[in-house]
Amino acid sequence: MPNPLIALVLSLTSTLGTAPSVRYEPAGTARDQHARKLLKDSGVLRTRLDGVEVVARGCDSPRATWNDGKRRITICYSLVTKINRTITGISETEEADSRTTAARVDGALAALYHHQLGHALAALNGLPGDDEQADRFAALTLTARDSRHVVAAAEARHLLAAHTDADHLSGTAASATFACLLYGADPAKYARIAKGGWVPAERAPSCRAEYDRARSDLGSLAVKVGA
Repeated sequence: MPNPLIALVLSLTSTLGTAPSVRYEPAGTARDQHARKLLKDSGVLRTRLDGVEVVARGCDSPRATWNDGKRRITICYSLVTKINRTITGISETEEADSRTTAARVDGALAALYHHQLGHALAALNGLPGDDEQADRFAALTLTARDSRHVVAAAEARHLLAAHTDADHLSGTAASATFACLLYGADPAKYARIAKGGWVPAERAPSCRAEYDRARSDLGSLAVKVGA
């Protein structure tokens, strides 16, 4: 059941439609073309915010950003390439099959995009735009609008946590908190997150309360903004 918080903050849609709110710019190199296809095929950009433009493009450096003035999320093809290479390398070391690898890459891209949605939601609500706040919003939007990527997103962040060049997906503490929030949204549905060890075993029992607290905190703010 979609989280009512999200409807109170801004209108989210789950279909691509014909609106120009998501734009995949042409890719100039074979590497960027592959990254463009990976991102487009993943379907992670289907969740949108009214009045917020999402642009996937070639960049000088691998990054994903939220621009408050332009109300624009930018995802660079080079960052998609870096994430894909890192996840693929980890999967090859583990001798994981191609389906597992593809799911992990899509999960990483979902985590990355929803983190940027989190920055957008924080900014549009006049909240501090730190990564912790963005992750709290990301957990809510991901579980509400893209549940098929939830487990893979938790796993991908766990795998990327030690890689400092993974942009917004690095950091073991942040990864554990993100996984806890996702797991707490529905411990039965997302049991694999706890079984996989992506949230510390001793923390897992408290994850439902952590998720409920995030929903309550952000929901109160959303009501104030929407009034």
